[in-house]
Amino acid sequence: MPTQTDNVSYRYRYQGTTVAMGDFHSPTVLLRYYSEQAKQAFEGFFERDFSIRAFDSDDSALHYLDSAEASPAAVVVTGCPSSVAVHSHLLLAAKQQHSRLLKVLITERIALNELMALLDTQMIDRCFDQPLDPNLIRSHLIAAALTGAELSRQAQPPLAASGPPEPRPAVLIVDDEPAATKYLIRQLEHLQDEFTLLCADSAEDALEYLRTPDLPVAVVMTDQRMPGMQGKELLDELRQSHPAVVRILTSAWGEVDVALNAVNEGRIFRYQKKPWQAQTLLLLFREAIARHRQLASALNHTRSETRKRFAELRLQRRERLLDQLQSDLDTLVPFRILNAFLDTLAGIEHVPAAKAHLRASQDTQLESELVRQFGEQVQQQVGRISQGQAPVPITTFLDGSHPEQPATHHQTGTAAERLGQALNTLLRTSGLDWNHLEITETRLQRNITTPAPLRIFSHLLAPLTRLSTPLLEQQVALLMVFVTTSLLGGDVTTSVQGQSLRLNIILPAPPGPGA
Repeated sequence: MPTQTDNVSYRYRYQGTTVAMGDFHSPTVLLRYYSEQAKQAFEGFFERDFSIRAFDSDDSALHYLDSAEASPAAVVVTGCPSSVAVHSHLLLAAKQQHSRLLKVLITERIALNELMALLDTQMIDRCFDQPLDPNLIRSHLIAAALTGAELSRQAQPPLAASGPPEPRPAVLIVDDEPAATKYLIRQLEHLQDEFTLLCADSAEDALEYLRTPDLPVAVVMTDQRMPGMQGKELLDELRQSHPAVVRILTSAWGEVDVALNAVNEGRIFRYQKKPWQAQTLLLLFREAIARHRQLASALNHTRSETRKRFAELRLQRRERLLDQLQSDLDTLVPFRILNAFLDTLAGIEHVPAAKAHLRASQDTQLESELVRQFGEQVQQQVGRISQGQAPVPITTFLDGSHPEQPATHHQTGTAAERLGQALNTLLRTSGLDWNHLEITETRLQRNITTPAPLRIFSHLLAPLTRLSTPLLEQQVALLMVFVTTSLLGGDVTTSVQGQSLRLNIILPAPPGPGA
C-alpha cells in the first residue's frame, strides 16, 4: 500500500488542463468500509493512485480524522446500504467539522428518497452505485486533492463595506409549465421579500436572462424534462459560464439515474422532486443564496489574486521586451519610441487573466518564447529597411500606389515603403483595406489617420496561453509604424477605446518641385 511520502507519476486532465502529477504526493483517502469485500474492491481499483487509510468503524475513522496532521482529500464510505449511510456518525462529523472534505458514498443500490435525504442534509457530495466506473471516481478524488489546498488558503469573505445596499439576489425558475411556475412564484412572494423571483419557459430563455447585464441571478432551479435543451444540459452549461450560480435540478419523475448523474457530474447543489411545496423551497432557496454568496466571495478572491499575479507578470514581460527591443533598435530610434509603443499596448483592453494564462507563462516558458520570437521578427523587419540619406523622402505609395501584400523575406525598401507595408498588415488583420485610410496634407505636414478602428483583440501585454503567427505579425507591424515614422522624422499619436485602436501618423510634407 502506498504511503504518504510515495509519489504518483502520471498526467491527469483536470478542468480542461493537463496537470503533471510526477511531483504530487499521493493524496490520502479515508476509507470507511462495511465489508472486507468492499475494502478489497476499493483498494484494488485505487491503491496505486491514493494513500488509503481504511477503517472498519466510525469511531476509528473519526479518531484518525481528528488526529491526522493533514486532512485527507476525501472521505469514502463503501459497502453499506444507503439507509445506513443516512445515519452515519462519520459522515455527520465530516459535514459539521470538516466541511471542505469531499464526502463520497459507494453503495449497491439507492432509492431516490434516500438520495434526496442525504443530499438535503449535505451528508454526501457524491454518490455512486454498482457497477463502479473507477475512472470517474478517480477523477473526483484527484480533483478534490488538487483543489483542497487552494480552498484552505482562500481568505475569509471581507466585511461588508458601508454604502448603498446590494441589489436583491434573484432566483430563476425554469419550467415549461408556466402556470405552475407562476403560481409557485406568487406563493413565495407572499412568504418573503429577501430575493426576487424570475421564471423562464425554456433553457434558451433562461440563458437570455443570464446574459442580461447587472441581473443578479444567484440560483437557478430547472425542470429536467423540457423541449429542446434539458435541465441537466442547462446546468452543465451554467457550471462553465456562471460558476457562482447555485444550480438545482427538479423533476416530477423518480429518475434515480438522472439525480445521480446530475449530482456527480453536473455538480448541482440539490435535486428537488416535484410537486413543489412553497415552504420547502423557501428554506432551500435561502440556503442556496447563502451558498451563492460563499462561491461569489471565493471566486472574487481567486480573480483578485489572479489579477495581482498577472499584473506582476505583465511588468516583468514589459521589462524583458524593452531589454530585447533596446538591443535591436538602440541605434535606430530613441528609447521613447519603444516606450510609446508599449504604452499604447498597455491602454488596450484584454480578456481577464485566468489561471490558465499564469500556468502557460510559468510552466511552458511562454514568456521567453514570446520575447525571443517577437525580437527575431523585429530584427528581420529592421534589416529590410534600406539605408537612405536623411531625410528619407515619402515615396509614391502614399499618393495612390499602395502595396497590397507584406514584403517577402529578401525584399528591402525605404522607411516609407516599410511604413506602407506595416499599415497594410494592420488594415488587413482588422478586415480593412487602403480605402479605410484618410490622408490629408498641408504645406508643412502630411497626416495619415485610421478613421475606422483597428481591432487589437490580443497583444504583447495581454494574457496569453500560446503564441500565434497572426498575433506576432500584427504586433510587429504596429511597432514598425512607430519605428518607420520616427525614421521619417514624424510622430505617431493613438486613440484607444476598448479593443479598438486609431492611429494618427504625422509626417513632414514631401519636398516641393525643385527642393
